[in-house]
Amino acid sequence: MATITSIWTDFISLFGAARINLDSIASVQEKAPNIVAYALPTVFLLTIVEFIFSHFGDHKTYEKKETLGSLLVGLGNLAVNLLMKAILIYGAIWIYNLLPWRMEMSWWTLIPCFVLYDCCSYWSHRISHFNRFFWATHVVHHSAEHYNLTVAFRQSWVQHFKTVFFIPLAMMGFHPVVFLVASQLSTLYQFWVHTEAIGKLNPFIEKYFGTPSNHRVHHGSQAKYLDKNFGATFMIWDHLFGTFQYEEEKPVYGLTTPLENKTNPFVLNFHEYQDMLEDVRKSDGIRECLFFIFASPGKIYLHKLKRDPKQQPERESSGHAKATAIILMIMLLLNQVLNAQPVGDGHPLPTPTGKNLLFFLQRTPDANTVIYELNYREDGTLDPEAPVKGSWIRYEEQAKTKELSSIEKKFAYGLKCKALGNDQYEIRLVAYKKMPMYLLKSGADNKYHIYIKDEGKNLLLKRVFVKVNGGSFWFPKVTYIDLITANSETGMEILKRINI
Repeated sequence: MATITSIWTDFISLFGAARINLDSIASVQEKAPNIVAYALPTVFLLTIVEFIFSHFGDHKTYEKKETLGSLLVGLGNLAVNLLMKAILIYGAIWIYNLLPWRMEMSWWTLIPCFVLYDCCSYWSHRISHFNRFFWATHVVHHSAEHYNLTVAFRQSWVQHFKTVFFIPLAMMGFHPVVFLVASQLSTLYQFWVHTEAIGKLNPFIEKYFGTPSNHRVHHGSQAKYLDKNFGATFMIWDHLFGTFQYEEEKPVYGLTTPLENKTNPFVLNFHEYQDMLEDVRKSDGIRECLFFIFASPGKIYLHKLKRDPKQQPERESSGHAKATAIILMIMLLLNQVLNAQPVGDGHPLPTPTGKNLLFFLQRTPDANTVIYELNYREDGTLDPEAPVKGSWIRYEEQAKTKELSSIEKKFAYGLKCKALGNDQYEIRLVAYKKMPMYLLKSGADNKYHIYIKDEGKNLLLKRVFVKVNGGSFWFPKVTYIDLITANSETGMEILKRINI
């Protein structure tokens, strides 16, 4: 009993260590051995040996441009780490001083700290594969298409964003020196697993520890290997959380969409951020904007595939009649607020004409018309940035043509245009961007026309008519919407009525 009491007393006395003076960061750094720096000569020697065997042997695992890219990324990462070291130590000490359960610097605490550090590393790694913001801090590591020791150098220059996943460990009260040593040991352990020179090891080791075989699986781009084996030192976390996969066939390395530039370290580090910003710029609203930033890369890829008419024309075309109804109801609502000009039921609606006219929109009891025309520049060429423009024809003002207001362009009748190549454009109404229309040249007259897709067929859009019967100023009662189209092959006019 006395022995148990003594052990418990020693354990309790481990906590309640004195705070560390922030002015003594230099002395803390001296107490924390720079294990990675000591190991660098061995790291470079092993890399050179592997390169020589690859160069003169039959199994080629190095490629000139890719190897140079890995080295440049690694050198940049060393520079970033030197700059961040003091900041990370300061942060670790600051958290340590906040805690009432601070542990004394005892080297045996390195064992639980290292195990828990590896658990945090597992979740940091796993979330980096399922959240695009963090994937952008990790993608450089997966961009190599050859698997060798230089892949370990491919660590993102902005990987320190992922420090947030290790805050729970820091809050457990481990001494900052112990915490930093655990971090260095984890980093150093992960170097040797990036090689094809070592095959499978003892089954027990392969099951419970990070090995070259297990990590080759993680870098594989085959479906069965994607998002597997996130563990750094221990595979126990992958077994617990269902992400473990043995190496069963030779992995195909690299990203599912390979990079063309294999050398430029800035492209390797930041290409995903560039793609992310481009997707955000093209997003339809705040919800899709956040989706492009924080959703998983796999879901984003499928989402973009569905939106691409060249990839999924049939899927996009389905439900266009319903989509058009929603568009026109939104447009009609805004039209009531901004441009209500009622006339009697006996007044027929004029039919606009013009050599550049594509289609027009009318409603009753409003005689005004929105027309959509080809937009030519002064030199007579079609404006590739805005090939179609919308305008009002104000019949109560001697049929004057009036440009859409900025509000109408932004929210109701404006258009989003994108060049598809080969004199083809995708046109979307801002009121409902999910329905694409296509500006194409007809083979019959070599002129531009607007088409919508319906059941895989191109229908020429000529006129849209909305029938309003009563209701209020703010909430008009829409009876039906007519889409007047024509079959692009036979020229037969088709009326598609949508009853509301």
